[in-house]
Amino acid sequence: MKEIIAIYKKHYSVIENSLTSIVESIDCSEYSTLVEKSLFTLYPALKATYKINKNLKQITPLYTQGNSDSSYLGTEKAHLLERIQFRDDNLYISNVYVNSRSGTPYITAVVQRDDEYVVFDFELYTLLKDLSLIEGHEYFSKFTRYFYTVFGFFLAVFSAALIAYAVVTTFNLVVDTERDIIEGLFHSIIALTLALAIFDLSKTILEHEVFYKSLSRANNLENRLLARFLTSIIIALSIESLMVVFKIALNDYAEMVYALYLIIGVGIMIASLSLLIFVMRYSGKRE
Repeated sequence: MKEIIAIYKKHYSVIENSLTSIVESIDCSEYSTLVEKSLFTLYPALKATYKINKNLKQITPLYTQGNSDSSYLGTEKAHLLERIQFRDDNLYISNVYVNSRSGTPYITAVVQRDDEYVVFDFELYTLLKDLSLIEGHEYFSKFTRYFYTVFGFFLAVFSAALIAYAVVTTFNLVVDTERDIIEGLFHSIIALTLALAIFDLSKTILEHEVFYKSLSRANNLENRLLARFLTSIIIALSIESLMVVFKIALNDYAEMVYALYLIIGVGIMIASLSLLIFVMRYSGKRE
């Protein structure tokens, strides 16, 4: 939603001029006929419309695509019109707001004709697509949403499998007293750490690409997700490095250099992650 509003602010003049042209092209004297036959077909971004009389009461049903709601007849609309200022051409175009019925960004245009007011509610996302300011395809959007759903839940299943592996490994350590307890516990901890990282990735994908669809580059959510995932991986590798040091210390000190290589690699990852976090915070402060 934030990306849509950012595009709206960037192209405000184009959008306002387009809405002005749309509203001016509608013959209000043929309002009822246009609503019933072609208005919503001609302008896909138009999602609802109705009329208000000079007493500031709604005098037509709330018309939507293929439907009309008469429950709004006679509704007081003073709160809508008393505070707005019409332009010289008797037209008012609102700022972006979230529609209470759909939960999506809308823009309302109100035109005054004689003693009546005609209200047009436009969905911002569809309007931006119609103006070629954003690209969108209904079927492709559904496909990507289904794909992210399947992918996200599969990641959650793999995370659960890692947790099950850690539990089984720990249980086998209790049952089989001949196994190396320290090595088994380290393996369980690594499995749990990776499970947490994978589940965090799954949760973020499902939240921002499936359920809420609010992933925004402006908030650096991709970078924050990467930082959290790398943190979990670094923790797992640090634990593995500690386990390697213990194993080499118990067997052959000559191989300790390999543990050093692993520790140096973990140190490089920590330095890289620190640089990433610094850049994220610096860019956030600049914005």
